[in-house]
Amino acid sequence: MGQKKKEKIKLDQMMKIMFKLSKKVTVNLLNALFDENYDYKKVKIEYGNGEFLLNNLKRIQADMFITVQSEKRSVNYHIEFQTQNDKAMAIRMFRYGFEKALELACNQEGEEIILDFPKQLVIYLEENQNIKDVIVLQIRKPDGDIERYEFPTMKYWEYTQEDLINKKMYALLPFQVFNMRKWIESISNSNRTHQEKAQLINIEFKKLIKVIESVGKSSTELYEKEEINARDFERILLVLKNMSDYIYNKYGEYRQVEKEVEAMLTSLYNPAIAKENRKIGEEIGKEIGKEIGKREKALEVAKEALKEGADVDFIAKITKLDKETVLKIKEELQN
Repeated sequence: MGQKKKEKIKLDQMMKIMFKLSKKVTVNLLNALFDENYDYKKVKIEYGNGEFLLNNLKRIQADMFITVQSEKRSVNYHIEFQTQNDKAMAIRMFRYGFEKALELACNQEGEEIILDFPKQLVIYLEENQNIKDVIVLQIRKPDGDIERYEFPTMKYWEYTQEDLINKKMYALLPFQVFNMRKWIESISNSNRTHQEKAQLINIEFKKLIKVIESVGKSSTELYEKEEINARDFERILLVLKNMSDYIYNKYGEYRQVEKEVEAMLTSLYNPAIAKENRKIGEEIGKEIGKEIGKREKALEVAKEALKEGADVDFIAKITKLDKETVLKIKEELQN
């Protein structure tokens, strides 16, 4: 696997982590990206399958599918993450959308099948003036008419840290450090001497540390205002650290700078989390009590169902008890 492929996989993984934060943060992000107005308290979200097996047994993998279910409707969203411009992106977006629509159509009945394409978006991280506001795919039908498909894009580099906070796109904050990658890479690929490159890259690294510190402090403030929870906060700092490591490791061994960033993020994380840990401890105690009550109820249901002659596998499924537990209850009833 090539270096660029490995880098894309790592960045994709970090993006996926940020799209799986708390429901509140995720719904607010979808609202901003797709111009929606969901109330996170009144909807459910589910993450859909993104891997599709084609007729030639080749597998294709989309980045992210999310379904939002409200009282009135259920809407599917598809998001792709890109670092660089890709001429084949329009074809891939159509293909992913088609495969998802086909998957959903399997549950339909009747003679006429409706293919419901998801709402789609491509997020481009790296600045490129060739990227347009929409990606266009045109399909010429047998009668000569042309069907035009447009896939909107988000040009991430156009959003400042303040923009992301104002629009409640908190999950995208860690990628502010990525905005500097292009400039550092241009220095690294230039014809300058090694010494000149090292000096210039270190200057950029100092700027990068300020960005990291700023994003870290903003995340702390969001946590203290309860805009994000402890798990969100932890993951934001984790991705921020990984993004920093990615840039440092790619453009030189600057271990001292890396340690400085790690110490900074640790200092931000520890004081804030200490308070949350006390709250979590109290909540865990309550949850344990609830879970004990649920289990006792499940055991009671299983016992009564066995008395009525219900199947062990069926009982395990409806009670969420493991099969061994149900078999043990059955054995006790028979003795």
